[in-house]
Amino acid sequence: MTWVISDAILGLSLTKFLLHLLNFAILFTALWLILYKPVMKFIRARQDRIDKQKKETEENLRAAEESRKVEEARLKDLDREIEAKRAQAESEIAAECDEKLRQSETRAAEIIKDAERQASEQAEKVVAEAKQGIKEAAVTLAENIIEKKIDEVDDALIDSALKDWKNG
Repeated sequence: MTWVISDAILGLSLTKFLLHLLNFAILFTALWLILYKPVMKFIRARQDRIDKQKKETEENLRAAEESRKVEEARLKDLDREIEAKRAQAESEIAAECDEKLRQSETRAAEIIKDAERQASEQAEKVVAEAKQGIKEAAVTLAENIIEKKIDEVDDALIDSALKDWKNG
């Protein structure tokens, strides 16, 4: 009955069972040494590489965030600088416009003075020409009046001389 019981277990004898168990233990140990350890070593190395890349990525992300903050601050500074330069340029342009306006007003005043001076000179010239014309007209009128009187006086003298001659 013992043989029947031992044969009844998976159809193996106790020696065969122990040999199979020993083979299984050797196979398990060999596979453990040949496959499990290298695979686990590979998995750990890969996990370490992934962790390292993750740390590098986090560091790069932190560095990029810091760089972004620095660049944002720099951009804000540049914006302020641009605004200051724009305000300065606007004030310079306003000052230049005021200067041009002042120069234009000065030039306009000079042109007006020059025009007034020329108008005054022209008026004086016209008055002088008018005076000359009046003088010439007065002289001509006086000549005409004198000629007319001389003619009357001459006629009277001639008449008187003729009377005297006739009488005498």
